[in-house]
Amino acid sequence: MLKHLMGAFFYRFWTHDWPRIGKATQSDLSGVNDGRRQNLIAEVADAIEAFVNFGCIATGILQILALNFHETIGCRYLGWLRTVSSTVPSEEVVKSVIQQEYYHNFGSFSTDAIYRIIMSKSRKSCEDILPLAA
Repeated sequence: MLKHLMGAFFYRFWTHDWPRIGKATQSDLSGVNDGRRQNLIAEVADAIEAFVNFGCIATGILQILALNFHETIGCRYLGWLRTVSSTVPSEEVVKSVIQQEYYHNFGSFSTDAIYRIIMSKSRKSCEDILPLAA
């Protein structure tokens, strides 16, 4: 779940101060004596650890939602399950329902700061540019 559903190991934190990984696929940090480099490496390690921990927390929240709201989630799930093995939905089903609900109600969040941030970073429509290409 952490790897495939939550993407908890898809982090991209790096620093050029981290020693190169050799053929043994092991970083040797014992040769790093510079305090600045040690601090940068520690910050990267902290960022990686925090990212994975947030993925664990998100997975736990999905599991809590599955246990407490299994009837609501079951009613709102629009996907198809080949076999229903339990009354408690999986984390993937819960995530799908949350995504559907969020997408459906996204416009009602237009006064929130997170809505403005997401919209400022979203891709603009190419419909206006397409006639100019012809």
